[in-house]
Amino acid sequence: MRFYEFKKDGSTLAVRTINRYADEVGPDSMDYDMFKKSAELLDKQMLKSLAQHIENSDTAPREYVMKTIADHDPETFKKMYGDQEGYLSIMKPSKDLTDGEIEEGADFYGYYKDPKDPEGKTMTYPDNMEFKTPHRSNASARMLLSRLGFDPDFENTGSMPIDDFLKGTDKYLRMNVSDKDNPYYDEVEMYDMEAKRFKKEYPEITHVGFN
Repeated sequence: MRFYEFKKDGSTLAVRTINRYADEVGPDSMDYDMFKKSAELLDKQMLKSLAQHIENSDTAPREYVMKTIADHDPETFKKMYGDQEGYLSIMKPSKDLTDGEIEEGADFYGYYKDPKDPEGKTMTYPDNMEFKTPHRSNASARMLLSRLGFDPDFENTGSMPIDDFLKGTDKYLRMNVSDKDNPYYDEVEMYDMEAKRFKKEYPEITHVGFN
């Protein structure tokens, strides 16, 4: 995965897969608009609207979108359909879904000690900082940190040294290299690349974390 691939077609592997399949079938297909709308709603995490859109669609495209989400974004699929098993066509979405599920979420920042603080206790980030990773729900951020062996309570623990973070991502990627098709691998690789980009483009950055 490369960052231009990540941003071009959407913020997650599931979004990109649906978008690309829509492009393959083309605008002349009766399912093209359904796929594009599904990708858009999923990208925005408008899960209530997405569930209604899927529910109102024909069986074949409905099952394709649901299976793609289940395969490539299992956290979102579980949020939408819980622990239901069996045929996708008969699954019903959770009744407590809302749009804008990730408004309480976090972004991945790079930090350094604020030179304006004589005590060196305040962290800041570059004014011109560019983000190339998606806004995540707090739960997703915590699950990523846990997967890497870090304390998931980022709301209270704050940032960590960038080199420690890269050691964690490098270890995970090496240990799971045989499972590159797993969406969790794709996610870790994305943050590994982002942290390395921070070091290259913003050499003043010493720490990273979600905020």
